[in-house]
Amino acid sequence: MGNLWRNSIHLLLELNILYFFILLLYLDSGNLPSIIGVLLPYGFSIAIYGFLNNKLPNNYAAIMLVAPILALFAYLSSYSIGLSLIIGIFLSFRAFMYFVEERFISTFALLIISFIWMPFVYGAGTLVDYPHGLILLLLFGAQLALVIILYSGHAIFQLNGNRYMQKKVISATAIVFIGIVAISAFFATIGKYLITAGLSLFGIGVSFVFNVLSRPVFYLLGLHDWSIKTGGGPQDAGTMEFGEEEEAETAEMLAPPENLFDNPVVVAVGVILFLSILYFLLKRKKVSNQKNELAVEQQFTSTMTKNSGGGFFTGRRKQKPPEDEVRKLMFELEKLAWKKNRGRLPNETLEEWLKRETTFKESFMELYAKVRYGEMKLSPSEVATCKTMAEEIRKVMKQWKKAS
Repeated sequence: MGNLWRNSIHLLLELNILYFFILLLYLDSGNLPSIIGVLLPYGFSIAIYGFLNNKLPNNYAAIMLVAPILALFAYLSSYSIGLSLIIGIFLSFRAFMYFVEERFISTFALLIISFIWMPFVYGAGTLVDYPHGLILLLLFGAQLALVIILYSGHAIFQLNGNRYMQKKVISATAIVFIGIVAISAFFATIGKYLITAGLSLFGIGVSFVFNVLSRPVFYLLGLHDWSIKTGGGPQDAGTMEFGEEEEAETAEMLAPPENLFDNPVVVAVGVILFLSILYFLLKRKKVSNQKNELAVEQQFTSTMTKNSGGGFFTGRRKQKPPEDEVRKLMFELEKLAWKKNRGRLPNETLEEWLKRETTFKESFMELYAKVRYGEMKLSPSEVATCKTMAEEIRKVMKQWKKAS
């Protein structure tokens, strides 16, 4: 449930940025682009990839199968064909990355993108009286709110069972939300006029500086006579008529031909052809996280698979020796046994291995168990006893012949 929450909010953060730029396409239009046209594909992308993922092909071709379905909802919400395809492909691709491959853009990167674009675009829109300026501000506030919801929801899932801390998280989230609403209200009212006044003063200052610097340049340029001097008498009427006819013929020749891409049939065939080629190319490429899982599984199998005399120690030949003296003694004994190909088997305990291969010292295992499993400190005399017994075992091991 926590992963579903994280993936859904992350996808909504990216969709919010996409809708922000879609809003800019309606710069000269008084009609607001449909929000339902992006929220419906968003909901269906979560439903398809979150709950029906095992029904889809096991490769990137699933993106191209789902994209037209999502684009259909945007198209039915009065978006153009091109913009609907962009929305469908974007949501299908990003939902695939979140729910299938579990590769997502960090929240910090999304916030950086938001802070780079949204406030400055809102300021410029306010300056030119953009009709949807308030919506731009609300989208920026929603981006901050979504980040808070993401982390607070994740904390609530992590604190499952701790009702007191969950209430603390909810109250802190509510306080932050009130702050965001207050700041948004300020910039939507008084702040709007402050932004306009500040940008106007900045423009007046820049124009004043350039006016002062340009006056000497224009004065020097005005000292030169820039009028074009032409020689010869007036042209006769016949020549003028011939020139007019020639210009008319030239205009007819330069008239733009009918554009082939204005034909909707040609556009539809081209889109279908492009999507088909892309589908077959993506169909060959498998999902990368499944390859990674297979590689990890193969590595684990090869590590745990032992040959007849290799012992369990082969899987950790590069392990650092422990810091404790007694544990280090056992580590060195296992290392020596591994070199002789007579190491401990996967299903063997240390006690069983020592009984099978060496002159077993029960007192040595008792002292080792205190350190290893009881996490107790041995006295100096006990440590000296362990060293003596380990040296006796080592002498036996050194007499071994290397097993084949």
